[in-house]
Amino acid sequence: MKHIDLLKLLDRNAELIDRAYRGESIVSIDEELLDSALFLKINKRYKLNKNYSNFANSILQRVDYSIIFGDYEKEYKELVKLKKRYEQTKNEHYKKSIEHLIENLYEKFYNRDREIQILIQRLENDTSLEIDILLENATDTLEKIYELIEANEQIGELLRKDLRGLAESIDILLQSISMNILEYIHNIDKYIEQINRFILQTQKRRVQNRQIANLSNLILNEECSALDDLLSVTSHKLYFTYPKSQKNRVQIYPSQRDIHRLKKGLIEILTDVSIKPIKKVGLIKKQQCQKLDIINIDKIITHLNSLKSEDIFIFIKEHYELHKYEGKTLIDEAFKIYLAITTHKQVIFTQEFNDYNIKVAKWV
Repeated sequence: MKHIDLLKLLDRNAELIDRAYRGESIVSIDEELLDSALFLKINKRYKLNKNYSNFANSILQRVDYSIIFGDYEKEYKELVKLKKRYEQTKNEHYKKSIEHLIENLYEKFYNRDREIQILIQRLENDTSLEIDILLENATDTLEKIYELIEANEQIGELLRKDLRGLAESIDILLQSISMNILEYIHNIDKYIEQINRFILQTQKRRVQNRQIANLSNLILNEECSALDDLLSVTSHKLYFTYPKSQKNRVQIYPSQRDIHRLKKGLIEILTDVSIKPIKKVGLIKKQQCQKLDIINIDKIITHLNSLKSEDIFIFIKEHYELHKYEGKTLIDEAFKIYLAITTHKQVIFTQEFNDYNIKVAKWV
């Protein structure tokens, strides 16, 4: 079956496929839908293939809580193997395979970043689940995101350094995606902070709900003595009721002013909940948040225009805009700016590499 035939098949059976996608039980379908593997027969009923559901959910931005982000171990090992074979043989087939795998990795980074955004948005807006289940889903999502950090660093190192200089077409491909991949990696810190904040807020809401439920039970069960104790125990400072008389009863009915104070006091009690943040204990190294906005890239470009340069990376590294950095941090910051600047049309790449194993680029 050709792709155009598949599109026609989907169009002819659009209503049936939509019913199956929305969870309706299907008991009869055309044989061509089975042959195309769009449907599977399970216990005399027909179920929509999970691969199609995943495709539809991705396009419609519907992400399930059970999604597994995965890592990049398989792609990493394959790239290392292909790099070694290409260096030994210079065979064009291995170069094409490397480029194809890099493109797949970029697509995986893009889709994963988009899925996490949608998943966090769903967590924050979901009102259909109980708080305990919502907290469990948020905690599971947070653990899965933490697992991505080490894989991010490993893949980032491979794309930034190890694959540079193999071939000009590979360098051009890496150059075109490097800034976006760097952004996707840095987004992980933002997502971790966002989910941690959501968990704390939800835990606070759970405590408040329990307090409200306990108070409601006292009222519904008409447990007057317990209510009297609750309302009078802090009357000296909250002023929302009166101390008990010697006959163990409230002296007079409260006024509207007292009722207003009662509401205010209850709000203060129910909002004065302090929950310590959960500290993640593990061996995974937390990523550092790095900012480029403190460096004036336009000024560096202006100096390049006037002074030119035979090696743009060295020029950037020695520029006074980076004087606050040193060691590995200086190299990393200089490389980020190098990636941004080398997209200009005044840049020409040579076949040489400098002492930092970075392709030499000239400003002409």
